[in-house]
Amino acid sequence: MSVYKPKGREHYVVDFQCGGRRFCISTTATTKRAAEQIQVAERERAKREIAAERAAAAAFRGEAPLTLQAAFERYWNEAGQHHANSATTFTDIGRIVGYFGGARRLDTITDPDVTTLVAWRRGQTVKGRIKLKDGSPAPLVAPATVNRSTVDLLRKLFTHARRKWKLALPEQPDWTAHRLEERGELVREIKAGAQESAIGERLREGYRDLWRFALASGLRLAECFLSWDQIDWEAGTITVVQKGSRCHTIPLTRDMKAILASCRGHHPEHVFCYVAKRTRDERERGKRYPVTYEDMKSQWRRHVKGKLSLELRFHDTRHTRATRLLRQTGNLKAVQRLLGHADIDTTARFYAHVTLDDVREALDRDTNSRQKSRRKTVTPS
Repeated sequence: MSVYKPKGREHYVVDFQCGGRRFCISTTATTKRAAEQIQVAERERAKREIAAERAAAAAFRGEAPLTLQAAFERYWNEAGQHHANSATTFTDIGRIVGYFGGARRLDTITDPDVTTLVAWRRGQTVKGRIKLKDGSPAPLVAPATVNRSTVDLLRKLFTHARRKWKLALPEQPDWTAHRLEERGELVREIKAGAQESAIGERLREGYRDLWRFALASGLRLAECFLSWDQIDWEAGTITVVQKGSRCHTIPLTRDMKAILASCRGHHPEHVFCYVAKRTRDERERGKRYPVTYEDMKSQWRRHVKGKLSLELRFHDTRHTRATRLLRQTGNLKAVQRLLGHADIDTTARFYAHVTLDDVREALDRDTNSRQKSRRKTVTPS
């Protein structure tokens, strides 16, 4: 029986086979005729779905061209969903597929195609807005955003296809030529004292613990969502996975140990958790739940950028830790080790302003010293 109403139920169910699969779908139909119409539509949808899956499978066996839709679906399953900011990756994938069309063959995307994609993307405004809250025109997306949401993502897809799927893509674009020039990374520092205290007071428990741990450790936001098995109390270390899937181990300081100790007993697996204030979205008021990447970003936007009106990114927490360490020690190698930079040139590029400050202070001290010396040599007439 392919269309039937289960005993005690108001709505019909359609049950059919297509392509060797069985589909059993609950409907909102209360009449058999309406249910039969739904069955026809569901059969057609199932046929299209199976045909697309078979086409994708044939493409990966080398029996048919690989479409952009099929390539991105597999890339998402294998890599994209595991990105630190996977929600952004998913949005960017949808944007590119929507621009080219899912049926576009991956091997036909060449330099002119990427050029027009970049031009189209850089003409868009931030979050698609026309005006900001103050009524001023919304700005265009930044060159760095254009690069990451178009050129860099396509490059990752092509690289993944060549290395993991062993596909030949001889006409792949020259990615470097398409990247827009970006402004050098602006390094902001959280001011010790009132500003640092204000942030700590504004953030809720759990989010505050995570932020204070980031400030003490210099880890990136994506690296701060710790589980207890990452902490080696006996050795006094924490091991995280950094960009490029590299393991990075840092020592536990007294500050870090104190923060972690305050979180013990909150959750059996996750370190940083918050208490739900109300029951919603499968969360029960009064219970603790792990802080997530998107939760932390939302809290930062709402409380630090919004209520405190501070032009600070969460990533500036990492810069602050590194800047303070460099000022205290003058040891650029120690900063590189803390941050996990593979190349010390990267560390030097981002923290050159600290060493310039040291030079300025040294020059000022020398100037003051010479002025005092001249005053001492002057004798009254």
